[in-house]
Amino acid sequence: MRVTGHFAIAKPVEFVDVHVDRDNKLYVDPSAIRFWANNGDFWAQGAYSTISGFFDEFLRRLWSGSAPDEKKARDMLLRFREPRETRLGMSAFGFNGSGTSEKIGHAIWISLKENPLCTLNISILKKLEDIPLFVDEIANDRVSDLTTRLIFRELASFTKKQMAEHPTLKAAAEEGEFQVWDSNSGEWVKEVITLPFVKEGTDKGKALLLVPKRAVHRNLRMSHGKYWQGEVLGSVQDDLTTYGANGKPIKPAKKDLGKREEYRKKRPLNISRTHQIWIRDNFDLLETYRQRVDDAYVPLSDEEIEKRLGPSAD
Repeated sequence: MRVTGHFAIAKPVEFVDVHVDRDNKLYVDPSAIRFWANNGDFWAQGAYSTISGFFDEFLRRLWSGSAPDEKKARDMLLRFREPRETRLGMSAFGFNGSGTSEKIGHAIWISLKENPLCTLNISILKKLEDIPLFVDEIANDRVSDLTTRLIFRELASFTKKQMAEHPTLKAAAEEGEFQVWDSNSGEWVKEVITLPFVKEGTDKGKALLLVPKRAVHRNLRMSHGKYWQGEVLGSVQDDLTTYGANGKPIKPAKKDLGKREEYRKKRPLNISRTHQIWIRDNFDLLETYRQRVDDAYVPLSDEEIEKRLGPSAD
């Protein structure tokens, strides 16, 4: 059953009308939030400020040269808990989360610590949404989970606004203790927040955190494969271009380049070529891709969201 059905709310609504009893195939996308923030959306500006502030603080601690700061940077990634409240994403254990946040956090930590794009004198990899381009096993679910946990307060504020507009949500509200990122202290903390709870029969229910439609997409728009196919192989193609006797360029096909052993491993090549182009040409290949993603952004329509969520079982 959907939120609107469970709480008897008339459509249309501003939030993603998720199924309350299962996972939903949409993801909170930080690059979508970035797009709306850059275009003056007040809620998105607050949410993206939190996202970017988190990664800025992570990098500051990573670069400080202090062992305590390095431990704090590591803990920022290892201590977040997968959010269950939005019902977004896909998990082998339903919307209760897969319980692998510490493992994933460790993978991100090791990769970023050793990544040449994440050093003080280069700092190309400087946004949360950049991570999947360079870190193995980090894709839609993981970045969506971390983003959701980071902006939990902003999503709670959005949910509070919806509770004010829809009395049945407010009537089902209870206090609960939730993990949030506190930008002032630079720590994960527990905070008491009032959210609507979804209850069936006599069970104690599960908290519901509503998400604005503009914050989600069918997949993360920052894709390691699209970056590899576009900017990265494009840079290789430029380097290997020769010119015929008539002065016309002879370019190797990206399709052929992608089959070659030295170019077919996408994330390692993403790292090495992005680093090489910066050192050699003082050019930020990643920023070019970010701009391409923003220029091509089209928000999901209500019809696309409905199709992605699928019909209710009841």
